[in-house]
Amino acid sequence: MAEKVTLSDQIYTDLKKEISARNLVSGAKINIKEVARKYGVSDTPVKQALQRLADEKLVVNTPNKGMRVRSLTPHELGDIFDIRLMMDTFFARDIVTALNYNNKLREQILANQEQQRAFLESQQSDTDPEEYFRLDLQFHSLLLTASGNQKAVEILKYMQPFTFCSGAYLTQPHHRDCECVEEHEAILKAAFAGDVEGMKQAVTTHIQNSRRAFQLIFNINQMV
Repeated sequence: MAEKVTLSDQIYTDLKKEISARNLVSGAKINIKEVARKYGVSDTPVKQALQRLADEKLVVNTPNKGMRVRSLTPHELGDIFDIRLMMDTFFARDIVTALNYNNKLREQILANQEQQRAFLESQQSDTDPEEYFRLDLQFHSLLLTASGNQKAVEILKYMQPFTFCSGAYLTQPHHRDCECVEEHEAILKAAFAGDVEGMKQAVTTHIQNSRRAFQLIFNINQMV
């Protein structure tokens, strides 16, 4: 039996879509009373929905200013990619070892790749950016899980909502989504071959390409 969707669930889903579609842009204020009036409900389910978004780091509650969509600057975006590159390359040797000796983890990351391929072939990436976001985050989380460093995984999950708020996942073209999957496969090919330096190079290529694409999209989004 499907779980009943509550008013709070619906408001949460709708607000998240508004953020990903940039109808609620970076830094935009979310007025609880206005949202409540829109749905014809009390403030309670709206506050519950906003708390879920706050837990996911998509909105922030600033004293005397209320709830706002999390802001992101070009400098912060660059910092995020710097940290991701440092983590993935620093743990490369441990990741290669784990992926070649831990069958369960290997199967999970290969299953993720199959899901990414199927998703792109269905052309859903143009209409469901949140699913692409989920699969991409899952891939990189599994990669860092192979490092054995739980804090690294937590740092990655903390950073990803910042890039989500930039709107880049919605406006990234389909061909770049396809390139990302190919770059993921290059990372795994090197890892499964036991090629630590090759994996580092594949990771560097992927992160730098993503950095350029996101910064371009982010800059354009700020201009229009």
